Amino acid sequence: MIPFSELAEYSVEDFIINTVIFGIMTIPAFVLLYMVFKDRFNLRKIQQKPRPASITRTEITYSVITLFVIVFLDVLTYIAQKHGYTKMYDNISDHGWLYFFATIPVLIVMHDTWFYFTHRLMHHPAIYKYVHKVHHLSTSPSPFAAFSFHPIEAVVQTGIYVIGVFIFPINFYALLIWQLFQMSMNVISHSGYGFYPKGFTKKSLFRFKTATTHHDQHHAKFNGNYSLYFTWWDRWMGTEFKDYHQAFDSIYERFDKAVKAETKVVAAAQEVEA
Repeated sequence: MIPFSELAEYSVEDFIINTVIFGIMTIPAFVLLYMVFKDRFNLRKIQQKPRPASITRTEITYSVITLFVIVFLDVLTYIAQKHGYTKMYDNISDHGWLYFFATIPVLIVMHDTWFYFTHRLMHHPAIYKYVHKVHHLSTSPSPFAAFSFHPIEAVVQTGIYVIGVFIFPINFYALLIWQLFQMSMNVISHSGYGFYPKGFTKKSLFRFKTATTHHDQHHAKFNGNYSLYFTWWDRWMGTEFKDYHQAFDSIYERFDKAVKAETKVVAAAQEVEA
């Protein structure tokens, strides 16, 4: 048996670490995009409609609940590891550096696949209104929406690593790198702003990667664009919105219109001065 004091200490430390990481990922992004540079980045806002202040509070509340769920799963994994039930290992030399780095993309692809199919399942009418609807309260998401889940969905969506550690050997630091990657990608996907370069979704080298517009469309239109990191499952399963590329390009069309309008104003002003 693991002493309760040890589990309590681990739980507190785990909650603090996850909260700090979540805060570092979300608070600066929200403050910069939705407060400090709100007007400056206005043309990059994917959905131009205003967000009610109440939804931000809702996102934060459910995100905190998700953090508690993550700690709960971490504690269960810790107990399983202590009893030798998992395949987690401490010494990188046990499997080598090549294996260590190889497990990270495996985790990413595994998570992307898990997310797509469980996400589609969450949209089933029998589940959606009781569980996934919480996440879709954010029809125009912000960085805080990245982890705004119903507790059941939080278990499903954050529990993939728990499954992983029972399937194949994973080092703690490989898990940590994956965790940082998935949290940062989640925040970007829910940021509500398009900062990917022009033509990104159509370039062969990058078209497999979801742009922020991809997931933002999902929040706006609900039934489509279910993927997380990559576009391939949506393309293979026929669930990608047909106007995804058009929606992405519309951000740059706004820039072009704004530049043309500003040019006309400057030209008119120069004519008056002349």
